[in-house]
Amino acid sequence: MESTREELQKALATIGARGRGKPYPKGLLEQLVAYTVARRRQGAALLTIGDELGISWKTLARWLSERTGTRRFKRVQVIAPSRRDVIVHGPRGLRMEGLSIEDVAELVRRLGE
Repeated sequence: MESTREELQKALATIGARGRGKPYPKGLLEQLVAYTVARRRQGAALLTIGDELGISWKTLARWLSERTGTRRFKRVQVIAPSRRDVIVHGPRGLRMEGLSIEDVAELVRRLGE
């Protein structure tokens, strides 16, 4: 991983400053996204990865969402049966049952921290 990072840093240094209207070369962009995904799997934060590469973490986040087609939040379905318990159906088969409205509010609050 160390050698990959060094190679990417050298490649970034040779292309010069980027910004609006100055896209990254496609091959390099794909390598940067692959590196970012691998580092995220190791538990590194986007801020750390951005510092390693000299790229804004917001740019990395945008690239990841564009490449994977994911968004920060996924749509969930909340079903409120006749009793006070709530059943939450989320992405990838996530299912939570027996939650009260207060439990759901606490869950949403903690996810936002």
